[in-house]
Amino acid sequence: MKKIFQFIKSKIIILHLLLISFPALSFAGGETPVSQGLRYITNAMYGATGIAIATISVMVVGLLCLSHFLRWTVLGYTIIGISIIFGAGSMNGI
Repeated sequence: MKKIFQFIKSKIIILHLLLISFPALSFAGGETPVSQGLRYITNAMYGATGIAIATISVMVVGLLCLSHFLRWTVLGYTIIGISIIFGAGSMNGI
C-alpha cells in the first residue's frame, strides 16, 4: 500500500513540474461555446447587471435585517461577498 502511495505521489510531482514548465498546458485555449457563454456571464456580472443585482441584494437583506428576519451579520456577509466579487478582477489583473 505504501508503494502505491509513493508511486502516485511521484506521478503528481511530475505532473506539477510539467505544468510549471509548460504553463500553456494548464490553460484552455480556443473559442468554444462554453467559453463564450462564461465570458458573457462574467461581463454581465461586472457590468450594469451585476451592479444592479448587488444593489438590490443589499437592499433586500437590509430590509430583512430591519424587520428582524435575519441577523445583522448576514448583511455584513453580503457586503463582504459583493466586495470580494467586484474586487477579484483587480486582484487577478483582469
